[in-house]
Amino acid sequence: MILNKLSRLLNIEIGLCALLIVLYAITSSELLLLFVVFIGVSCAFVLPFGRSIQLAFFLLPCTEVFTQSSYISISLLTCIFLAMFGRYMLTHVAKTQYSQPGLLLMLLVLVYELAHIIYNPLMASFVTVRWSIFFIFTSLLLFDRNKYCSFSQLRFALLCGVITSTLFGLIQQYLVLSNAHSINAISRFSGGAGDPNNFGLFCLLLIYFYLPIVPREKISRSTLLIILMMLTFGALTVSRSFFIVATLSLMTYFIFYFRSAIGDMFVRFLILLNGLLILFCLYWLSGATFLSELDIFVRFSGNNLSDLTGSRSDILQAYITLFFELPYNFVLFGAGINGYLAYYNHDFLQAGLFNEVVGPHNTLLEIVISFGLVGFSLFATYIYFGFRAERNRVASSHIFRLAWLPIIVFILYCFSLQNLGKYSSYFILMLIVYNTYRKDT
Repeated sequence: MILNKLSRLLNIEIGLCALLIVLYAITSSELLLLFVVFIGVSCAFVLPFGRSIQLAFFLLPCTEVFTQSSYISISLLTCIFLAMFGRYMLTHVAKTQYSQPGLLLMLLVLVYELAHIIYNPLMASFVTVRWSIFFIFTSLLLFDRNKYCSFSQLRFALLCGVITSTLFGLIQQYLVLSNAHSINAISRFSGGAGDPNNFGLFCLLLIYFYLPIVPREKISRSTLLIILMMLTFGALTVSRSFFIVATLSLMTYFIFYFRSAIGDMFVRFLILLNGLLILFCLYWLSGATFLSELDIFVRFSGNNLSDLTGSRSDILQAYITLFFELPYNFVLFGAGINGYLAYYNHDFLQAGLFNEVVGPHNTLLEIVISFGLVGFSLFATYIYFGFRAERNRVASSHIFRLAWLPIIVFILYCFSLQNLGKYSSYFILMLIVYNTYRKDT
């Protein structure tokens, strides 16, 4: 029964790409990646556009896989997304309708970003061109009044992508590279996403994409299985952010989920608390020490803020200090999304602060140093109109508090990630917008 349901939901192109990515993890044959590109480009021009969007979300958790090719210097995934963008421009732009305020904000943000070239020549690069193209692509999809596939199809495609990414990472870590790592080093898992925090974010968002947004609505067994699977995958990252955000957000979710039955929730909490106390007593009486030796507890055992944050606090302080020391135009208007990294790190290297290029690892700080104090409000307005456009499209008048959990998760993760230059972040933002106004039936 499960296999029959899976066969109905899984598109053949997603299944083929998943198989090729897993085979690539085993064989390291770059020809397999070219086959994935061929399937992606063919899908973009032959199949209905909704199938392309689903394939795009499937590939998001596997972005790092496509940077390993020696054929070209850019990611092979860029070729697939360019084909999708070309298809959209050729067949849909002239026939669909858009949220006019949203389009205006898109143009303002784009012009604002490109204007940084005037006083920061480091902005003139291929990276800026690529970011501009995909910012336009994701913005057009966000403000498009037509939706080419359902939210349930998109989240299922993302789920398949995370599972494939996990298989890729496990094969790479335990079958191919197992002899290359020191047994004393903390092994952090990132799947095919390239970054443990990004991978953990995908896992955590999927939990809330599948959990009901209506209080006391029944949670199916398949949903519980997905939650358990995503928590297991996320725990592999040994990410402090994942454990902290997962704990806080899940507690918040079930408080609002049972808000109409406080007594029931209190009883469940007491049962859970008693169970945890029993387990702790058994652990203490046994004299075991294995918990303190777990990688995640080792990462929480720092003696100062720098150790606890993985030097992120030092990087944050350096960025903020330099930001206020720069000329007024950098403070007011920023250095550009695709220009701040080289500009700031030039000063860091000159001052001997860091031995390598470091990003801010904080999206909120990244917005400030990229857009400045003036542009921060512009970018916030762009995001606001993204939510407003979707609300108007679905004519939603009521939103349950549970629907805001993915937004809170994303914001909390913004304190440990830098997202503005990654087009995958804009696709994830789009999916969060769709989730906020989805209608569970």
